[in-house]
Amino acid sequence: MKQDKRFYTFIIAPTANSQFRKINIHYNVLYSILGLAVIGFLTLGFGAFRLANHAIVVAKLNLAQMENRRLRDKNDEYKQNFDRLQGRIVAIETTKRELAKASGLNPPADLNSSIGSGGPSGGDVTDLEQATASLERELSKIKEHYDAQQIKFASTPTGWPVRGYITDGFGSRVNPFGRGYETHYGLDIATTFGTAIEATADGIVIFASMYAGYGNVVVIDHGYGLTTRYGHMSRIDVTVGQRVHRGTQVGAVGSTGRSTGPHCHYEVRMHDRPVNPLNYLSVGRS
Repeated sequence: MKQDKRFYTFIIAPTANSQFRKINIHYNVLYSILGLAVIGFLTLGFGAFRLANHAIVVAKLNLAQMENRRLRDKNDEYKQNFDRLQGRIVAIETTKRELAKASGLNPPADLNSSIGSGGPSGGDVTDLEQATASLERELSKIKEHYDAQQIKFASTPTGWPVRGYITDGFGSRVNPFGRGYETHYGLDIATTFGTAIEATADGIVIFASMYAGYGNVVVIDHGYGLTTRYGHMSRIDVTVGQRVHRGTQVGAVGSTGRSTGPHCHYEVRMHDRPVNPLNYLSVGRS
């Protein structure tokens, strides 16, 4: 059997002046070394590839977790906004119904029944925001109407200026100072001398002094063309320009002017035309 004498010879000169050294390496050994080196490089490359791929997977997982947290926070915020808007709608609807009922209005159907919805959990926040804005606009209109009604109610004569007995009504009556009949423009309410006389509605005093047959008289302008007069007072407790409210004492019962005894002459006028005070008052409260 022939001996395989194929070698690769490597000549090595450590320095320029040193002798050459020869190293003979059998080709099988060299091929083995090269093969191992290739395998080592491949192993290192594969390891680096796996490591890089793992890093990419970890990075994607971190991004996915961050996105999941963001979506979870967004969902929590969505739910909070949804619950908040639902609560606002319930509160607005309740207030709207109460104001509408108090104002005598007939509000449209509940907007909750026509709100659009979407998504797995029911209503959509955008739809709720639009519905809430619509309800708030409607509530604002109802409040304006309610406030106007309240102002008008407060400015409408109700109740009695004094508690007593009606001795003369509105219209034609027997002249208490002579023969025949005369027109009486208000109510005469007899009561004890000095009894407090109260305004029957909110308004501004436009006259407070002695005037002809009224004696000491106070005239209050309530707006909406309405005025009231309180005559024959023993004293006047308000001044011109003063704002008064229903129940404010404006004077005291007396018998000044054209009078036969202590009483309050009470008039209601619409655009300065006398109207029957009983149209505004309840006889049961006298």
